Amino acid sequence: MFKWLIRISAFLGKELIEIVRQPRLILTLVLGPFLIMFLFGLASPDQSRALRTTFVATDPNAVQEELKLFTESYKAGIIDMGVETNKELALSQLAAHKTDLVIVIPDNPLETIQDNKRAELEIYHNEVDPIQTGYIETIALIYVNVVNRQILETVTEQGQADSDSLQTNLETAITKTQLLRKTIALSDVNTATQAAELEKDLTDVHENLTTFRSLTSTVMVNPFSGETYSLSEVEFTVTEFFAPSVIALILQHLSITFACLSIVREKRSGIMELFRVAPITAFEALMGKYISYLLFEIILAGLITALAVWVLKIPMLGQWQDYALAVVIVLFTSLGVGFFISLISETDTQAVQYSMLLLLASIFFSGFLMDLRLIKEPITILSWSLPATYGIRMLQDIMLRGSSIPVLIFQGVALIGIALFLVDWLLLRKKMDS
Repeated sequence: MFKWLIRISAFLGKELIEIVRQPRLILTLVLGPFLIMFLFGLASPDQSRALRTTFVATDPNAVQEELKLFTESYKAGIIDMGVETNKELALSQLAAHKTDLVIVIPDNPLETIQDNKRAELEIYHNEVDPIQTGYIETIALIYVNVVNRQILETVTEQGQADSDSLQTNLETAITKTQLLRKTIALSDVNTATQAAELEKDLTDVHENLTTFRSLTSTVMVNPFSGETYSLSEVEFTVTEFFAPSVIALILQHLSITFACLSIVREKRSGIMELFRVAPITAFEALMGKYISYLLFEIILAGLITALAVWVLKIPMLGQWQDYALAVVIVLFTSLGVGFFISLISETDTQAVQYSMLLLLASIFFSGFLMDLRLIKEPITILSWSLPATYGIRMLQDIMLRGSSIPVLIFQGVALIGIALFLVDWLLLRKKMDS
């Protein structure tokens, strides 16, 4: 019995000593997830984002008096980006993500309302995220309600002012009727003048009452209605929207995992010693690793994409060559991250732990879990240092919007990939020379 306990305690002591000998691993396991959650808490917005809005008025002079009402009604949810007279130009700005909303103001809205019809505001957006689409529809509904409420308040104030005028006209008509009764026997000319003035006053009162009674209660309470339109012709489900993000996240994680275990195993097994005496340079060794892993992961990416598009029926609205180019550059940059982790890690456990922390950070900060526009400004630096951020943005634009590959996004991730390749080459050369 004591021998059994001694043998168990020997292994217990061995494993505890192995753990204690890796203080960096302990700190990573304990502080890594905590730090990520802490940063995510700092990055979370205190309130919902306001939408950059461009207003379109074909004839600004026709709605000059009402224009301030439309542009300043809901400052909490809408940021005025100016007024355009060309609807197509405003929609092109929306497609280029230079604005979040385009609100088209109808021509002569007051005439439409006086005809007992609602004046319709056309509201355009360029969102493919079902969550963001629902948010924009909510903002649009609140905006229209605020406009209607302010118009109702204005009409009420105007009605009170008109009621004073109406009362004055009625009093004048009564006075003129009394004078008419007194002067009816005196002079026909004076009688005709008094009668004409009386007829005019009564006619004005009648027209105002007729206009008021002709409006239905629905138009009076809600003179404006809003209809929301999307630049995308396809309405995506939650599964369809998240598919490009999942693909980008999987490709990044696979690349980093494969690469981070490559060099660290060679260091542990002694193969690195052979590289030092072999007629091979660090550049050649690193290039060979890049090409081999890149070819293998391109095949995996093709299989994953085939399953997503043909089995799960995820839409592909863009060009396949753009999609392939985006996937290759994300894989290239992710391999650079993986080799960097492998070069700075001492054990397999450290390398795997670093890759898992990077996966956790990518879920929180790459735009997969929360829209990048909702992340506070300092934390976005971390977001744009992750390959998955660029991959998600490019694949969403290509697959869901049908756009060509975003040039700035592509150039950004390519520069990161090239910089990582140079850093990995220098680190590997240092290890092979040491």
